[in-house]
Amino acid sequence: MKNSQFPYGINAWIFLNEDEPPKTNYNSPDSCFQSLIKYKVYNSVTSLGIAFFEVVPATKGSTIKIGDSSHPGGLTNQDYLNFVLRDARQVNPNIKFLATMVYSGENTLASIFSPGGNEQEEATNFANNLVVYLKDNGMNGLDVDWEGNVSTRMTQSQFKVLFSTIRSVFDQQQVKYYLSFTPAWPTSSIDYPTVNSAFDFVSPQFYDGTPLSSFINAGISPEKIGYGAQFEPGNAAPNTSAQQVWSKVSNGFTSNGTSYEYQNIFMWRLNSGNFQFEQAQFMILNQLFNPLTSNIFDDTSIVGAAGNPNITQMTIRSGDVLDAIQTVNTGTGAYNTGTQGNNRGVFTLLQHGGNSGVAQTIDIPLNDPIVAVSGYTGM
Repeated sequence: MKNSQFPYGINAWIFLNEDEPPKTNYNSPDSCFQSLIKYKVYNSVTSLGIAFFEVVPATKGSTIKIGDSSHPGGLTNQDYLNFVLRDARQVNPNIKFLATMVYSGENTLASIFSPGGNEQEEATNFANNLVVYLKDNGMNGLDVDWEGNVSTRMTQSQFKVLFSTIRSVFDQQQVKYYLSFTPAWPTSSIDYPTVNSAFDFVSPQFYDGTPLSSFINAGISPEKIGYGAQFEPGNAAPNTSAQQVWSKVSNGFTSNGTSYEYQNIFMWRLNSGNFQFEQAQFMILNQLFNPLTSNIFDDTSIVGAAGNPNITQMTIRSGDVLDAIQTVNTGTGAYNTGTQGNNRGVFTLLQHGGNSGVAQTIDIPLNDPIVAVSGYTGM
C-alpha cells in the first residue's frame, strides 16, 4: 500500500494492556481483539504500532521487550503480542509491525544511557540488539512516542547518537527496517537534523493540540510529516470521523509557499473503550485512501465492526437507473459512542456508484430499523 500520496500508508496503534469490554480477554468472542480478526480490520492497516515496549538489560548493553501487564485467564502481554503478530499477519500478510516505545517511567529509551558511560557504545549495542529482537519476532521497525520522561531525560546529544546509530544499523540489513517518530510536541531535547536524516516519517500527535506550524518551525522537514489522528470521545474536528480526517489531510499542506503531501496517517488506537467506533472509522478511512475500483461493494465488515448500528439516513442517486447509494448508520452501543460525548456513533459510509441522476435523501428514525428491501427492474 504505497503510492505518491501517503507513501507510508494508513497506520494504527494497538495498546496491549487494555481489554475491552471489561473482563474479556484476547480470546473472548466479543473482545476488541477478536473484532480486528472477525471483521478483517487488519486489512486496512499498513503498519501496526504495538504499545508499549520497554528498554531492558541484555547480555551486552540493552534491548527491548513488551511491557508487563496481566489479563483475565492468566494471559500476559507477551501472550497478547504473540497472538497479535500471528493473527494480524494471517488476516493481512503484508502488514508491518512497529515496536512502539514507552514514553514514561524508568524504562524509556533514555535508560539506554548510563551516567559517565560511552554514549556511542551504548547506542551501538542497543541498535544491534534491537535488530536481533525485530528479526526474531518478525517485526519491521521502531516507533518512538516522544513525550513524558523520555523527552526530558534524554539529552540532545544522546538523541543524535542513538537515532543516527539505529538508522545506520537498520540500513546495513538486507531488508528494510522502519524508524517512526511520533512527537506530542516539540522539545529542546530533539536534534532536528537527526529527525530529518534518520526517521522515515514523523507523525505528530495533532490531537494533543500542537499545530503543524510548531513542528515545522522547530526544524522538522515538511517532507517527513505525517498526520496523527484519534477517534476517541472528547475529540473535536477534524478528528470526529474518517471523512473529517480525510478532508483535512488528503489535499496536503503548504509551508513557506510550497505544497507538500502528508507521508502517512497514524491513528491512536484500535482498542479503547470506543473500539467499535475506532475500528469502523479506520476502515472507512482506508476506503477513502483505497477507493473501490468497481461498483461492486460490501460494507458488511465495516458495519459489523461498528456493532451493527441501524441505518438512519439513505441517499439514492437515480434517473432512468439507480446510479448510486450511500447510507449513514447510527449506533448507541457502549463501544461506538463517537467522539462528541452524545452517546451515538455516527458512521457515514462511502457513496457507491456514480454521480449521475438526482440525489434524494431519506431520514430514518433511529428506533425504526429497516427489516426488508425490495425492488424491480424494467417498466
